[in-house]
Amino acid sequence: MTDIEVPGPEPDWQPATQPPYYTGKNPAYQCSVWEHHAPLFQMIGGLALPVYPVAQRLRLHVERSWDGLDDLDVVLFRLKGFSFAISKHDGNPLGVSFVWLTQPHEQADKALDTLLEVVGIGEDVVAFRGDAHEDPAERTDTAHEAGSLDDVADVTLPTSPWARFRRALGMTQ
Repeated sequence: MTDIEVPGPEPDWQPATQPPYYTGKNPAYQCSVWEHHAPLFQMIGGLALPVYPVAQRLRLHVERSWDGLDDLDVVLFRLKGFSFAISKHDGNPLGVSFVWLTQPHEQADKALDTLLEVVGIGEDVVAFRGDAHEDPAERTDTAHEAGSLDDVADVTLPTSPWARFRRALGMTQ
């Protein structure tokens, strides 16, 4: 086979994974596998702990990925008839891991309860139930949500993705 040489990137091209996307000279924009699939998932709650303890309990391998916010840890697995994903962004100022169903299901509360039972953790670890992007009044509150999540003192720029996330959770700066 003939050696074909591909030229290197142009000097003024930004990395294809670097936001803000589509604003630089690079004609390519790279999506992560997580970024591609997560919009199809159903968020069912948040846990006030990292991904690793849950993964260790279930002997799962934690994958590193990234998306438009930042790097993240994620595990995808099946458990008692439910297909789960648990993700946590490195820059999440609340320290919350999101729990997702990879296929929407009408029994989201049952799925989260199943996860809690099998992992051996209680309701006190649940930061919220439902989708963090929905109106907080429409979500099922937990005792934990009324506690330490309101005490978060991290300050972020109002236009940052994390500030928008905190507003979605009903948090103030």
